[in-house]
Amino acid sequence: MLAKISRHILELSVQEQQDFVNSFDFILSDCDGVLWLALSPLPNTGRTINLLKSEGKKCIFVTNNCYKNDEQFLEKFKLAGIDSVKSEDVINPNKAIVMYLKKYKPEERVFSVNNHVANEVFRNSGIDIETLDVTDNLDTAALARLIKPEQKVGAVVIDINYNLNYAGLAKAYQYLLDKDCELIMGGSDTHILMSANMTTLGFVDFAKYLSKYSHKQPIALGKPSPRFGDIIKEMYNITTPKRCLFIGDSLSNDIAFGTVCGFQTVLVLTGTSTKEEMLVAEENLRPDYYADRLADFIELFQNIKLTNNNIV
Repeated sequence: MLAKISRHILELSVQEQQDFVNSFDFILSDCDGVLWLALSPLPNTGRTINLLKSEGKKCIFVTNNCYKNDEQFLEKFKLAGIDSVKSEDVINPNKAIVMYLKKYKPEERVFSVNNHVANEVFRNSGIDIETLDVTDNLDTAALARLIKPEQKVGAVVIDINYNLNYAGLAKAYQYLLDKDCELIMGGSDTHILMSANMTTLGFVDFAKYLSKYSHKQPIALGKPSPRFGDIIKEMYNITTPKRCLFIGDSLSNDIAFGTVCGFQTVLVLTGTSTKEEMLVAEENLRPDYYADRLADFIELFQNIKLTNNNIV
C-alpha cells in the first residue's frame, strides 16, 4: 500500500484543482490558526470564506476554543470580514457538552472546573452546575471543608480554565470517586496558540490527571474525539463525510479529527504545525492536501476561472 502523500492545493493541475473543488459540499474549518491568531485576523480570511460560500460551499466553524460565547465569536467573524455567520454555524466543546448532558444526564447536577464563559453557557442552557472559586489562602483543614462533596453530581466537566486551582481539581476528584459520576472533557489541545511567536501549555493533562487517579475514562467532546465528530454530523445532517473538507492548522487535533471522521483534510501552515512536521507525520496525521495559508484558495479559484474562460 502506497504511503499517503500530501499535495499542495496550488501544485495540483488545473483539472485536479477543479476536481478537488467539485469533491466537497461542506467546509468545516478550525478558527484559531486558520482564520485568525489570538489578536488579529489572518490576511484575506474574510475574502476566502466569502468566496467559498459564493461557490456554493456550506461553511461550518469547528473550534476547541471554549473561552468565547456566540456573541464574541460573531464579533470575531465580523472583524475578519466574514459575511453572514450565525450562531448555529459555530460548534465548540461548550455546545457539545450541553448536548451530551441534556441527552445522557438530564436534570443531574454537574461540577465544573471549566472557565467562566463555559459555565455561563451551561447555566444559560439550563444545566445545574456547581463551581469552586478560591480567594483565600488555604490550610489543610480549610481545604478539607471546601472539597467535601455537597451533593451527588452526575458529571465533572473540565476544559481550558486560566483560573484553574488545586482546590477545584481536588473537589473534582472527590466527586469522581462516585461510580456514577462521569468525567467529561472538552478539547485535547496540548498547546494554545497565543500569537505567531508564542504558544503556551494546553489543559489536556489536567483531565488526564483526574482520569489517572479516579480511574475514569474521559468522555472527550472536542477535537480530535470521534464522539465530537458524531455530534457535528448529527447537528448538520452530514451523511456523506467524504463530501466534507476539514481545514485546520494542527496535525494532532485537526487532521487527526478530520481523518477519524472520514472527512477530506487540508492543513494550513499559519498555526501550530509546520510543513516539516507534516512530512514526517504518521499516516493518520497526514493531510490529504496542504496550503501555505487559507487565502491560497483565492488563487486556486482564479486558476480554474482563467482556464475556463480560455476554453470558452
